[in-house]
Amino acid sequence: MKVVVLSHGHPVFSKGGGEYAAYYLWQGLNREPGVEAWFVGRAHPEALHSFSTLAVMGERDYLIGGNAIIADLTATTPLGADSDFAELLRQIDPDVVHFHHYVHLGIELLRVVRNACPRARIVMTLHEFIAICVNNGQMVKTDGRLCFHYSPRECNLCFRHLKPEDFFLRERYIKSFFALADAFISPSDFLRRRYLDWGLETRHFEVIENGLPEDDRVPPRTLADGEPRGRFAYFGQINPYKGVDVILEAIAGLPKASRKSMSLDIFGGSLEYQPEAFRQKVETLLAACGNTVHLHGVYDPAEIGRLMREVDWVVMGSIWWENSPLVIQEAYKFGRPVICPDIGGMAEKVVDGVGGLTYRARDSVSLAALIKRILADAALFDRLCRTLPPYPALRAITRQHLDLYESIGQGIAV
Repeated sequence: MKVVVLSHGHPVFSKGGGEYAAYYLWQGLNREPGVEAWFVGRAHPEALHSFSTLAVMGERDYLIGGNAIIADLTATTPLGADSDFAELLRQIDPDVVHFHHYVHLGIELLRVVRNACPRARIVMTLHEFIAICVNNGQMVKTDGRLCFHYSPRECNLCFRHLKPEDFFLRERYIKSFFALADAFISPSDFLRRRYLDWGLETRHFEVIENGLPEDDRVPPRTLADGEPRGRFAYFGQINPYKGVDVILEAIAGLPKASRKSMSLDIFGGSLEYQPEAFRQKVETLLAACGNTVHLHGVYDPAEIGRLMREVDWVVMGSIWWENSPLVIQEAYKFGRPVICPDIGGMAEKVVDGVGGLTYRARDSVSLAALIKRILADAALFDRLCRTLPPYPALRAITRQHLDLYESIGQGIAV
């Protein structure tokens, strides 16, 4: 079986969870007997050659140019029958083309695949709500409130310069391309239900987690005499949707005695690229938290096992629904309980008291109370560690993907 995996970013240049999920799947497929897989990851055009929309990164590993924006998802690179991408597809002649997203790439790539490789099966993994929501695909209203369902009239309230019919036409346009796919995958049942509510019609819509390379848990951090399990860590980008400010507000609101027995390590970057109001808010909160919080900057996923050796808890602050955050699975993989908001895919992955604890989303007071409870209960960490769920190991997840490919691929031989 020959499989092409497309991603909205190449992890060499874009280190998001979706990009790594696609890349890990490509690696897992290539380890399976009888399977050949190619990876095509989107990159900014300046990373490519001047006269080509494709570039080689390694064996069966390619870059493709593109900068399709969320509003219309229209490709910005040539996609005709004689385009570089179409020619690559014809040379490979894949049995399956698996889209791990379409943003930045351009949704028209589905039509290119269908025209260039009419016998290939098209599979798409959905990562968030970009097809449904123009506001960065987060289903958060422009005034900051959570959005619970799609409605062109409600979308118009967020974007007054657009008419309700503009959103309806966008919906119909996107669904016309989605209709070309043979199957969809969602890493969470929550996201799957949101797309079904939106009206996505397909016979094959499976829930399959994103796989992680196999690795061993790291032992709990060795404590000094009388030291509490008070080292918390945040892993991820620093932006308004990830809720680092919620975490910092919770810590700033703790009594001094509580702050002295805990610390927060923030592993992540991009604060300098955020809106000025958010950046100033985070900087003010960092000053208020003092030496309790430490900024470490960006990290490489290869480091995460080593970094988790030095912490006790992984904490999240996301203010949107989140589909299937990779950091939750990574925490389980390396043996660390998770503290997260009680909405979306986060609440699906972390059941309160099983592998972690949840607090009321967007509520720093609720999180502060939970931190105080953690610091006061010396046995809580060990109890939760005994309930940690298994993480989605890449070999098993790869097999689930292959089973799906085979189930929709009449005539495809493995």
